[in-house]
This record gives sequence, structure tokens and C-alpha cells, in this order.
Amino acid sequence: MNVNTIDTCINKYGRSVYITDEGWNSKIYNAFVQPLRYKNKMYLSGSFNELGHYGEGYYLYIGPAKENFDNLSKRALLHTADGKSYKIERYEKIFLKEKPLYIWAVIKRREW
Repeated sequence: MNVNTIDTCINKYGRSVYITDEGWNSKIYNAFVQPLRYKNKMYLSGSFNELGHYGEGYYLYIGPAKENFDNLSKRALLHTADGKSYKIERYEKIFLKEKPLYIWAVIKRREW
């Protein structure tokens, strides 16, 4: 497995997203955004519902390593093509040896 394989998969199967942060907008790129399931409960203190995911609007983000979250403010938002917005609650870079493979994050849906 290498960075190119991960990036190809994310680009091919991910959905269109972009980030806004204090007047700055990223370019549109692809990432996976999926509801956090019951098996992921160790990451958050949400509650399990009958559909099998947390009912508090938490989602799992997996995106390309080149879309780094390190310099974003706490007000940064991730937006999907369907008009939904998410706050980045927690993120980590996932590495293969010393090379970042992808960004893993827990994001929370913003209700306006």
C-alpha cells in the first residue's frame, strides 16, 4: 500500500468537499464523509440509536494527506456538495513509515 493507492481510491470514490476558514476557501477535492457507527463509540460520548450510529451528528472523515488541517482555526468548516457543513472536532494524520497516507477526522454536522 502506498500514498498513490490511497489517493486514487479517495479521488475515485470520495465525495466533493471543500474547507472554509476565516475568509479562505480551499479548492474542491474528494474525501469520504460517513456517519460514525456504533463500533466507533470509543471516539465520542454520543448515544446509540436504532439505526446503528450516533444521533448527535458525528461523522467520520477520511481525506487525502495533502489537504492538511494543521493550519486551520477552530472556526474552520468542511462543506459537502449537498450543502451540509461540518466542524472538525478531532483529526490525525495516518502514516506509513514517515510518509502521511491520509487524514482521519471526527467531524460534527453544523445545523444553522
